[in-house]
Amino acid sequence: MSKNTESRLHESIMRFSEILSPQEIREIIAIQDQPLPTGIRINPLKSDPHLKIKDLASRYGWCVQSLPYCENGWTIQQSIVSPGLTIEHRMGQYYIQDAASMVPVSLFNLETPQPLVLDLAASPGGKTTHLIDRTNDRGFILANDASKGRIPALRSVLVNWGAANTIVTNFPGEKFGAWYPETFDLVLLDAPCSMENLRPAPNHPLRETTQTERSRLQERQINLLISGLQALKIGGQIVYATCSLAPEEDEAVIDTTIQKFPDALKILDVSEKVPNGIPGLAEFNHQTFHKDLAGSLRLWPHLTGMSGFFCALMQKTAPVKVHTEPAPSRDFSRTDLGKVSEELQNEIFEFILLTYGFELLKITTDQNLALFQRHDQLFLIPKRYLEHFINLPYTWIGLSIGHWNDQILTPSHEFISRFGHLFTRGIIQIDHDLIAQWCSGRDIRHPETDLQPVGQYLLVTDKSRRNLGLGKLLSKRLRNMLPRQSI
Repeated sequence: MSKNTESRLHESIMRFSEILSPQEIREIIAIQDQPLPTGIRINPLKSDPHLKIKDLASRYGWCVQSLPYCENGWTIQQSIVSPGLTIEHRMGQYYIQDAASMVPVSLFNLETPQPLVLDLAASPGGKTTHLIDRTNDRGFILANDASKGRIPALRSVLVNWGAANTIVTNFPGEKFGAWYPETFDLVLLDAPCSMENLRPAPNHPLRETTQTERSRLQERQINLLISGLQALKIGGQIVYATCSLAPEEDEAVIDTTIQKFPDALKILDVSEKVPNGIPGLAEFNHQTFHKDLAGSLRLWPHLTGMSGFFCALMQKTAPVKVHTEPAPSRDFSRTDLGKVSEELQNEIFEFILLTYGFELLKITTDQNLALFQRHDQLFLIPKRYLEHFINLPYTWIGLSIGHWNDQILTPSHEFISRFGHLFTRGIIQIDHDLIAQWCSGRDIRHPETDLQPVGQYLLVTDKSRRNLGLGKLLSKRLRNMLPRQSI
């Protein structure tokens, strides 16, 4: 650690000297040069997580450790192959995520089988994919981010994950309470913060923060939390989280909100959800906090071995005053999306069944999805969007299936990636010594197959049935259809 960095860190930590002992401050400084273990969360939409982690560990020489608070989460303590360099990662079969970032969504007690979920500050999308996992893509998730520049990353993550019951929107999160009061079963607010987590990482280097910045952030965090509370149904749950350990952005935000709505918000005790996590603060800098904040959770890096984090789970217990406003509106017809007729839908479902041995009809029924088309392109669209938010403008919706031309489906990469593990037909297997060539984006010349090449689109696998994406079988080659950005 450079002297400059050490000086900034020491300055940041000394702010906490009234709650951290000199020994704890020394311990935090001592771990700064120790790299954080890589965290990954397996995508349960595309495989069985516990079988998948065994396969990945064996294939890539990973030493893994399960996370007790996150069902599909592990940390990689050692690896021969970096988790960011595998075909499974590019196919969205797991998400690389800091272990502490898996805590917030793990706190929800899921009691509604198909919840309406609002993710108020969703980009880059890691926690949104975790919400998708926990609802098994059967709830409906409105993933919003106020920053237009952060929307492409959010959209890319959700598309790669294979999400169908989601939309992406780009609005100020502070507005949702007035637009949709008492609408959502669950609200996640991973609030914009100073990132004062006392454990810098390559993508989040240590930076100086000022009281002015923390006060400005606190004001926005309070407004976002109030908006989330207003948008929440009575009895619904809201998780408030930051990757900052600054009490001004954590306990103080919740304390102020409770003071505004003392009868409407109950803090649920999650203080023992994570090993070595500790309860929230009772006071800081001469400010006393609500007694129930002892039920919130602080993740100090020297105790947990993770990044610093703060989380709280709350329940709405009574109505809150809302000055309602009309939500932004766009006539749905302007999207050029139209519901596929029953006759054409049956034809498409029959083609998919005959070609791939896969029942898409069952998926649409189980997950409350509808088949729509824009020109020749097919999409699975959440019915909950059509029922509750049909005129709300979005930047992305549902899951692309592919193109339907001349009674033939040209499947999308997203379709193959999401559902390929369920196929029983329409599969071509390539030899082990061709996998690297395929994963680099190159075609396979003269593939060995008993299939008659007629330009059909096939799921490409290896001998262990790994999903390697989409290929087009031609007379002398298997054309590589992996998207360029994933190569």
